[in-house]
Amino acid sequence: MTTTITQPTARLPGTGPDIMLPVEFRAFHALHHHAYLAYATAHTPTGADNLIRDAFGTLAVNWAILLRSPNPTAAAWDHVARHTPHLLLHTISPLHFQLTVLHHLVGLSAITAADTTGCDPPPPPEPSSARHSAHRL
Repeated sequence: MTTTITQPTARLPGTGPDIMLPVEFRAFHALHHHAYLAYATAHTPTGADNLIRDAFGTLAVNWAILLRSPNPTAAAWDHVARHTPHLLLHTISPLHFQLTVLHHLVGLSAITAADTTGCDPPPPPEPSSARHSAHRL
């Protein structure tokens, strides 16, 4: 298997040195930054900006490695979730906790929350009329 390294073609503006980043990383950042920041803010309102800036910095440095993982979105999410302080919520798993926060506290749809974490979206709910029909048989 050959891994193709994309040459950086975009710059992140800022007060520090110009940093060249791959277009794919910038797209990933644009797609996930809002949800990552909202998740962190739900846990630590005063430290969320720095936490997510640091997380994306680590993801950028390790971008080529991340892309070789079986599910880059899930690997990136795991990094963010591991470095975010947790609320005290009782859930059935760490992923369920994360999806609960993204859906109920951040306000993402269940499908967007699943996309953000890199997991499969939940199955659609069974229509209530189908449940009632089954009971009548």
